[in-house]
Amino acid sequence: MNDNIFDNVISKEFKNLYNNAIDSLLSINGLTVPCLLRYSGANNTVYCNNCVYDTISGLSSNKYNGTGPNSFANGSVCPVCVGMGTTISASSAETLYLACIFDSKYWLNWSSKSVNIPDNMVQIICKNELLPKIRNATEITIDTEIAKYGNYIYERASDPEPAGLGSHKYIISMWKRK
Repeated sequence: MNDNIFDNVISKEFKNLYNNAIDSLLSINGLTVPCLLRYSGANNTVYCNNCVYDTISGLSSNKYNGTGPNSFANGSVCPVCVGMGTTISASSAETLYLACIFDSKYWLNWSSKSVNIPDNMVQIICKNELLPKIRNATEITIDTEIAKYGNYIYERASDPEPAGLGSHKYIISMWKRK
């Protein structure tokens, strides 16, 4: 039995077309802008990019996340973080190309139940492999030449959410201006 409802409704060809279109939009030559992500401290603790982090225990769940550099059997210890769920990052900032949507009318997966749309917020869309970097960033500066938005500093307003047409190939995160 299929666990994914989209497997029975939407054809594989349509999903491929959708993924190719979104990948094009998220490429450096697409609709992305350079964004400077900052991490707290020079040698800070970051979530492991190789395994699934268990928020209850605060350690690795010892399950490979499917995108990390070193695959391993579920139940064995993650070779990157040695079961700790976190690693030390020497980098305090880096530039990534991200899709940024400033106008709430165009936000994806925004709940229609919410009456109050917060001011001074931006929605960031990127590929799922950037999840550890987005989750670990303490603030972001969106480097845009659009004078209306300026180069304000934003802090993450919520945890990143998976998105995609029947897959979790992309993530969406909300950021509020400091």
